This record gives sequence, C-alpha cells and structure tokens, in this order.
Amino acid sequence: MNDLEKSILSTLTYYDILGCPLTSWEIFKYLNKKGDFEVDLNKILNILNSSSELSKFINQKNGLYFLKGRQKIVKQRIERQIIADKKWKKAKWVIRFLQIIPYIRMVVVSGSLAMNNTKEESDIDLLIIVKAGRIWTCRAFTTLFIHMIGQRRHGNLTKNRFCLNHYITDQSLEIPWQSLYNAQTYSHLVLIWEKKGLYKKFQKANQWINDYLVNYPTIEKGYLTTIESNKLFKFIRKFREKILDTWFGNVLEYFLKKIQEGKIRKEPLTYKAGGRVIFNDKQLEFHPDSPEKRILERYNKKIIKLGFKELGVEKDSGLTT
Repeated sequence: MNDLEKSILSTLTYYDILGCPLTSWEIFKYLNKKGDFEVDLNKILNILNSSSELSKFINQKNGLYFLKGRQKIVKQRIERQIIADKKWKKAKWVIRFLQIIPYIRMVVVSGSLAMNNTKEESDIDLLIIVKAGRIWTCRAFTTLFIHMIGQRRHGNLTKNRFCLNHYITDQSLEIPWQSLYNAQTYSHLVLIWEKKGLYKKFQKANQWINDYLVNYPTIEKGYLTTIESNKLFKFIRKFREKILDTWFGNVLEYFLKKIQEGKIRKEPLTYKAGGRVIFNDKQLEFHPDSPEKRILERYNKKIIKLGFKELGVEKDSGLTT
C-alpha cells in the first residue's frame, strides 16, 4: 500500500472512531498526512474506485466510504445530519446577538456540530476571539448574556445549550496544542461571524495543521453560513467599548480577572487528569473532560489491528496528567 492509500485508510479509521463515514470530497479535505505526495480530488476518486489494496479494508454506500463491517454508521450519519440541521438554526439565531458584546471579534462553531456529527443531547461548542487586553471582560459579558437568555450550558443542562469553552485574543491566534485530534477539530471550524479578515489570519497562524492534514485549508469553510454584521449591534458594541476603553475599563478587566481566576482555581475539574484548563490573558480554554486522549488511543488501537503499526503512533497534545 502506498502513502496515499495509507493516508486514506488512516483518515477513514479516524472518522470511524467518531462514527462518521466520509464522502470522497471530505476524504480529500480532511486527509491525514502519512507521507509526502501531491494529490487532488480526481486522484482520490481514482484510488477509491480502483485500489485493490484499499478494497480489502473499506466499503462504499450512497457515496459514503467507511471501514468494512461498519455499514451501520451510514444511517447514523444521516440521522445526525438531521439533528445538526435543527441545531444550526438555533446556533445562528443566538450568535447573531453576540455582536453586541464588547470586544468580541469572531465567533466560530466547533466540536460535533461543526462536523454535522452531533447527537440529540449534545451542546453547541463555540470558539470566541476577543480583543487583546479584554479577554476577561468579554468572557464575563458573554457568559452573562448567554445565561440571561437561558442558553448557557451548566450542570445537567446540556442539550442545545451553548458551551463557552474557548476564548483566544486577536493577538494570539495560534493554537499551541498540536495533535492529530486538534488538527482535525480545528480544520472543521465553521465561521459564523467575524471582524473582516480575522478568520484568514487565524488559518495562517495555525499552519501547523498542515503537519497533520494534507489540504489545510482547502476552502474558506463557513462563509456560506456567515452572518453579516448588523449595523445596530455594531453601534451598541462600539458604544460600550468606547466607555470601557478608559481607566474604568482597565480596572474592570483587572477586577473581573481576579474574580474569574479565583473561581477557576477553586474548581476541582481544573486539575482533572486527561483534560486541559488554561486561563491567562491570551487564552481561556476549558476542556476538563477532553475526549482527545481516548479518541487517539482508539485510533491507534484500530489502525494497528488493521495491520499498520507504523500509523498507530498518535499522541495527545499535552493533557493534564
């Protein structure tokens, strides 16, 4: 089996762990890098249709490719797509109003909804980019707003609720935690709203993803679902920022930082093994129950079982031990 065939098998194996068969275009777009080669969509199609080596491991139904013996995930994907379509309507409606939050600069959907591979009980994960120097203020206002409208995930309330688990500033766009899991996760981000040009800067800052995926980025994913800036919301946001771009705003940022830091440090989940919680002036990340480690372990085990020990060496990005 050549490197391209191994890359295709590796990609389908990874998505098998997620219970998600792929189209030929998705295989091309999210192709794991397992060697040096040039590839286009036609080449992917030709190999999928003609490779005798790949045919030993994969099947196809209704344009979806999957590992042999896993045909049931085709139906599962269709069911999850229907669920995702309903969640997208709510996500876009709520995110539209986040434009009024001071210092917010970009909102993207991540996680299972970004992959259209979500369950009925799943929440909606957001990655929010904020103005540097005001990350604590923006988080406080965002959390307060989402809570006031009854849409914040907390306790046992998860279904269709918003999980505000990741903030970064517009001056620290690079995601420092590199792994196959994160490469796949961040390649799926769906842009909903941005200050013009910021999403491209984010992609440029995270070219490390190319160490794991062959074709990042292929297209500007998300622009079909992007919300246009609302003039009234923009006015409200800028008016609030004008008030906060003063000594008062500096004091408020300091005050909100101390309060939030204290709560985060007292939270037992902050130190839970197998997750990651980061809190500083550049990044706020709250993934105490990250699935990264177990997904990569399951991938390694499955790809080795298929007979490709050299491909089963993926490591996590540095989770709490």
